[in-house]
Amino acid sequence: MTDAVVQRNLDNTLLLLQEAMPKGDFDLIRSLVTPDAPIRRAGFADLYALSGDAIPQSGNFVEWLEAGWKVLSGALTDQTAEARDIVASGNTVMLQYRMTALHSGTFAGAPATGRRVEWEEIGVLHFDDEGKITDLWFMCQELSLAGQIGYQAQLS
Repeated sequence: MTDAVVQRNLDNTLLLLQEAMPKGDFDLIRSLVTPDAPIRRAGFADLYALSGDAIPQSGNFVEWLEAGWKVLSGALTDQTAEARDIVASGNTVMLQYRMTALHSGTFAGAPATGRRVEWEEIGVLHFDDEGKITDLWFMCQELSLAGQIGYQAQLS
């Protein structure tokens, strides 16, 4: 794997997370991700399941975006992703990043607070030889986010 290929994969990862997804640019997303790429998502989907308003945790990435991301981005607007640690090897990119957003709509059953919220995420992305993402796995710090939007833990 050449340095140029690894850099292309890094650039495409950041383009997806910092530009395409926060802006809901589905044309750009489709240009970066293969049509059959699966998503494995933990965190937000768990919060929605607890509130009784489930969104998919896995499946086809583009279909997931259409079913799940629009719901999420409508409740969490003005999103930014700040990459903190990125490691790339071959056709795999792993990163840790901080998301911030404005809680401006109902999210996982919690009415808008009008406050900025932030959480940490980890992502693992796999690429094909043309630089398109073929597989995505994300895990977010949902408990922290739940507390910021008003949920309180019930310990028994």
